[in-house]
Amino acid sequence: MTFFIVDDSAVLRTIVKSTLLSYGYKDTIEAEDGEDALKKFNTLNKKVSLFILDVNMPNLNGLELLEEIRKKDSKTPIIMLTTESDKEKMILAKELGATGWIIKPFDKEKFIKIIEMLIKK
Repeated sequence: MTFFIVDDSAVLRTIVKSTLLSYGYKDTIEAEDGEDALKKFNTLNKKVSLFILDVNMPNLNGLELLEEIRKKDSKTPIIMLTTESDKEKMILAKELGATGWIIKPFDKEKFIKIIEMLIKK
């Protein structure tokens, strides 16, 4: 399983990656913003099992990236990760094809439960 983590915070990418690793998920791809992620996504030679996208990033935000990913991949689960609980953004993310919304900071066990629920569908 491959997890694609996109967040402009290197610290948060490390937290997400180490959380995944502690539950046995070793294969990750990282990007520091939406533009970097889109470049990597467009040149991938493997299937992504789950995307984890920060909402607020420079260059191309998480909602814009979500929209771009959905143009090419309509099925892979996408979790939006944010410090906000903005209902309008949540609704927009759902309309654009997000399958989950997690508020930072997150509880690691709940985070993994959500991920495992989504990848088993």
